[in-house]
Amino acid sequence: MRACNTQIFVLEHYLRIATGNPKSWLSALQVLTGSPRLSQEVKVSPGCADFDSRLSFLKAENVNVCGIYLRSASSIVGSNAGIATIIMPVQGSVDFEVEGRHFCCTPGVPFALKPNAEFRARLSSEVHLFIVQISETIWINANDSLENGDAQLAKILNSYLLETPFFRDHHHAKQRIRCFEEVLARYLAGERSAASTVQNKVLIGEDRRICTALEQINDRLATDIELETIARDAGLSLRNFYYLMKKYTGMTPYNYCLSRRLVKVRESLICCYREEPGVGNHALKWGFNHAGRFSSYYYDHFGEYPSDTIQGLEVLKRNSAKVASVSTGASGQKTLWYTSADSSS
Repeated sequence: MRACNTQIFVLEHYLRIATGNPKSWLSALQVLTGSPRLSQEVKVSPGCADFDSRLSFLKAENVNVCGIYLRSASSIVGSNAGIATIIMPVQGSVDFEVEGRHFCCTPGVPFALKPNAEFRARLSSEVHLFIVQISETIWINANDSLENGDAQLAKILNSYLLETPFFRDHHHAKQRIRCFEEVLARYLAGERSAASTVQNKVLIGEDRRICTALEQINDRLATDIELETIARDAGLSLRNFYYLMKKYTGMTPYNYCLSRRLVKVRESLICCYREEPGVGNHALKWGFNHAGRFSSYYYDHFGEYPSDTIQGLEVLKRNSAKVASVSTGASGQKTLWYTSADSSS
């Protein structure tokens, strides 16, 4: 799916938590997805890096979309929320067990969980997952058409994923998720032709020069970016660079740089605000010198102010107090269970 190195993890614009603490990650997953019960077994082998995880989430009227990154292999056991859920790996694999049946998901192969389904999911290391929660409004009309490994469903999911690195602002992000929701609803209601109407507007993999330019921009975000140099190193004239950026991403090179730097500020706030509570310092690190203008940019891009991002993170972290852990590992390797409390209690 990711033809170019345009994002580090799925749905990067809407990062909610990035943590090395399994308790915090599992609790955030439960709160954001509304799962009534989850537990996680994490295996850390000698010499491996600590637990590393990220969780992104965007809520819409009839679908919620979630991006997961986990470095360590793990198993998650629990009960799905009261709405249908589609899970598709972007990287790595997941082996699902539901009602005694197994299904292995690999990149581009979706798996469907019915509302309130009991499940076990064994996740490989370095796994990136795209998760879609479907409202009852759409599920009622699904006519049991949600099937595991559905290639046409995967096409719809991938089409949306290809657009996510290039959200121009929050309004654009909400517009794209509404379009995704509409196509998905039509498809699940039995209109199989809906999948064929999907147009992948972002096909940057077709032009290696644009891939090279985007990768160079992402590598140089912390420095002054000379667009003429980027274009030249990618084998493009500046004029052609602008043309191809608009064609493949819908953004000018300048607006793409601005978007990526805002994403980096959000990541910095979520990862490091306790060590550096001054929002202005995080903004300055990524090239935003005017506090008022930065706040306006941030709100337009994410639909919330930096203080809202921090407050949301604090709420998620406070919920992690409900999670208990038990060590059951042998010498040289430890296995930890992190079990969330039932959200109804």
